Amino acid sequence: MFSKDLVIKIHNGLHTRVAAMVVNKCDELIAKYGIRIYVSTKDTKEPIAVSMLALLSLKIQENDSINISTKEDSKEAIKAIEELSSFITKDLSGTTPHMKAIDAILEETNIANEQIVKNIPIGIVVIDINSNITTINDYALRIIEKNYKDVLGKNVKDIIPNSDLPNIIITKEKHLGKIQHMNNHITMVNRSPIFSGDKIIGAIGVFQDVSEIVGMKEVNERFKKILASSHDMICFIDENGYVSYVNPAYEENYNLTSNSILGKHLKYLSPKGLRMQVFKSKEKIENIIYKKDGINIISTVEPIFIDGEFKGVISTSKKVEDIKDLMGKLEKSQTELDYYKEELIKHAGLNRTFSDIIGENKGLKKVLDFCRKASQSTSTVLVTGESGTGKELIAKAIHNNSERKDKPFVKVNCAAIPENLLESELFGYEKGAFTGAIKNKPGKFAIADGGTIFLDEIGDMPLAMQAKLLRVLQEMEIESLGGLSPQKIDVRVIAATNRNLSEMIEDKTFREDLYYRLNVIPIQIPPLKERKEDIELLVEHFILKLNKKLNKNIKGISEDSLLLLQEYHWPGNIRELQNLIERAMNLCDESIIKPEDLPVYLQKNPQKDTNLINTPHGEILTFQEYEKEIIRLAMEKYKSFNKAGKALGLTHRTISLKCKKYGILVD
Repeated sequence: MFSKDLVIKIHNGLHTRVAAMVVNKCDELIAKYGIRIYVSTKDTKEPIAVSMLALLSLKIQENDSINISTKEDSKEAIKAIEELSSFITKDLSGTTPHMKAIDAILEETNIANEQIVKNIPIGIVVIDINSNITTINDYALRIIEKNYKDVLGKNVKDIIPNSDLPNIIITKEKHLGKIQHMNNHITMVNRSPIFSGDKIIGAIGVFQDVSEIVGMKEVNERFKKILASSHDMICFIDENGYVSYVNPAYEENYNLTSNSILGKHLKYLSPKGLRMQVFKSKEKIENIIYKKDGINIISTVEPIFIDGEFKGVISTSKKVEDIKDLMGKLEKSQTELDYYKEELIKHAGLNRTFSDIIGENKGLKKVLDFCRKASQSTSTVLVTGESGTGKELIAKAIHNNSERKDKPFVKVNCAAIPENLLESELFGYEKGAFTGAIKNKPGKFAIADGGTIFLDEIGDMPLAMQAKLLRVLQEMEIESLGGLSPQKIDVRVIAATNRNLSEMIEDKTFREDLYYRLNVIPIQIPPLKERKEDIELLVEHFILKLNKKLNKNIKGISEDSLLLLQEYHWPGNIRELQNLIERAMNLCDESIIKPEDLPVYLQKNPQKDTNLINTPHGEILTFQEYEKEIIRLAMEKYKSFNKAGKALGLTHRTISLKCKKYGILVD
């Protein structure tokens, strides 16, 4: 950096004519040396790039000291500073009587303009070509709660984060009647480029607090009070994608200040968030539950249209905990409510319909079409299919496409609940029904009343419970343990299993009468091996979903890798595919999943050679021989203890010790 101090000996200082000559000289020096020159005074906190508007804003008078500088330290920089210094101190120091008369006229005009700008009852902000503030009046300073010295020469985005003035310089287009939230004021803004001939030299923004417009003050005050007093977290996005307002509840719950977020674009704040989705689609998203900063949030985001014209997006969010507290005040029985809330949280976010089920396979589409028809009925559904095919997803889609979609969807895994607890889990119990029953507990059927209960793994239900379930399906009433009378219920039952119930009936392990009661609407889900054309779609979906979870940026999968996936027989179906993609993404060092990121058994094409263990001449080798061979192959492929360990499910230290034990050399 090179700089030089000067004392201005020009009559009336750097007034309009002289400033124009200095700027013209600086333009010549930029063309000659490629050096940009900056100017500062004792009142400026940092140097400002020389421009007409910047020089006039500094109000440099005769005998004032200034500093001219460059941000470079080169011979060209020194020459440029010396030439400008000579020009100002020698070439501009003398003026003729004729020039003095012209300067006096210009100065009078300039003073008049300054007085008008300073005292006019609207806000005015002027920026130069570098987006630095060169003029700002008292009204604008009052709105942003700053003083003149703090803003002069600063980039307008640093002072008014959501300012669109820099964009005016780029587009050269006017903005008329735009609404802008500015430091908790709602203002109406006009913006316009400033030209000198055909050359753009800056931009001007003129604005007024709408509360000061006749007839608007009362409406504005009420609107501000409503937003400020709301416990909902409220955020406005303007039509260009910038945050224009957040209310106090938003600031408090997300532990930020409005100045840290106002004027920021969604693509930098949350490019894949709900607000960006609505901004792009112009369609409402309602009651979505997610976790942010360890807090469960429920949000509704919708577009804003005025006279058919898109004006932005509004998001309103609540903490799930706040909703739970409100529910607690409304319900009569706090003991029952605690359990209801626990169950509702477990099953929150289940708003899935058939459009969420990925696949173009004809067999799958036929099944989905049948499911849509089944969703309009209240008859019992039996969903069958191999493990991992998505039976629960189908059940949720049927529920959410039915008239019961606003009622509970309750899942019960019949295989996961011990036999001695299954009855109380399904039908509930009364306080004192047995030792340890210190409060009432509603059963899953009671919680699902009016909605749907999903009995997963129904083939694993004990015979004794099958008889009780049959009675519930026949009578549509339940009786809790310790209860005095049965309770009528209205529940739609969807059951699912990966077992062959017909064979179980023959083996006397499943009741035939219950089977026929459940199998009113049978749905058979095709396995993934019959849906090979859907594998690419599913892989893309899982990559997009897992990138956020794993903090990765995987773009896709290579054709060779995809071919390996399509040749595999997928005994674990979609669940196995998802787990395999997650494993591959963890091992992938680049942006594309390649064959070497996939398990070895896939690369050996298990359809042609399904035997994972090599038995030379039919002989089984020792475990140590197989272990040595596996580790050798892993090290040849991954070249590091850490990656080989990840692939084999071992620690890098274990791999290191095994390599030492078996004499496996590492390249």
